[in-house]
Amino acid sequence: MPNPTEKNIQFGSISFSLEDIRAMFGELNDIVKEQGEIEIAQLVRRDEQTDEEFLQVKADLREKVFKILATVAFEDGSAVHSSDPSVVQLAPNGPFIKSIYVSNLTPYKTNVGVEPEHLFQLFIDLRQPLLLDPDRLVSSPTLNETNLSIRGTRGGWRAGIEEAVRKRIRRKHPMRSYIHGGHVYDVFLMIVGLPLAFYACWRVSGWLNEKLAGTSPAVVTAGYLYVGLAALWMYRVLFSYSKWAFPMVEITDQATRPSKHRKIWWGLVVLLGGKIFWDVANPYVSAKLWWQTAIAYAAP
Repeated sequence: MPNPTEKNIQFGSISFSLEDIRAMFGELNDIVKEQGEIEIAQLVRRDEQTDEEFLQVKADLREKVFKILATVAFEDGSAVHSSDPSVVQLAPNGPFIKSIYVSNLTPYKTNVGVEPEHLFQLFIDLRQPLLLDPDRLVSSPTLNETNLSIRGTRGGWRAGIEEAVRKRIRRKHPMRSYIHGGHVYDVFLMIVGLPLAFYACWRVSGWLNEKLAGTSPAVVTAGYLYVGLAALWMYRVLFSYSKWAFPMVEITDQATRPSKHRKIWWGLVVLLGGKIFWDVANPYVSAKLWWQTAIAYAAP
């Protein structure tokens, strides 16, 4: 007999809707029942069993063993366990969903005592990263455990489970996957962070030189260092806020909170970018300068 093949799938940044997930659960349950019928058809009645007992064994397998079980955990610490797809829902003014786990493992192992040969486990991690996490390096990839693991000897089982999950993904977010990757902070530190620090030092140079004119050069240097470090700290907060506002995995039905912060994020980026652009480009694109140039050229 061939050994079971195992496959573990990472999806990157994706989004679902509650309707997608409920439909996915229904299809996964159908695939598990189909596999159950294949295995039930291979059963052989023992000599000591009557026909009625053998039929009852098959009925118990269909009802208790070959099905899925989902665990939906909420942000307030509560959780529900059910094989009914309708369990995936949000109560009005209720807590958001934190994670979803669905598998055919628990029903099979609870009733049979061993793990099934044909097994799948899907975990959807909807947790958002902390705005400032002191326990993780800022350049570390975002911790998200969303994955699908499949095991089995039958190719149709493996392909069916994977397709049932993939086709219910509402949207993929390649840019978010990149932002949540490792060392992205370091890349944007060179592109955004350090130029922001230099801009901050240039912007306050007149005020700083005036206020510290009578002090030693060491004090002036320390002032510039402080301003530069403050600008780098602001970049770090903005970077972490970006990962918070654009989560790795989300359900569109409960994206109200991140979507509000995405508007704030865009407002901050436009405001900061516009301010820097205007300060740098104003001497060259000033309306007054263009008007004076136009008059000069128009004069006889």
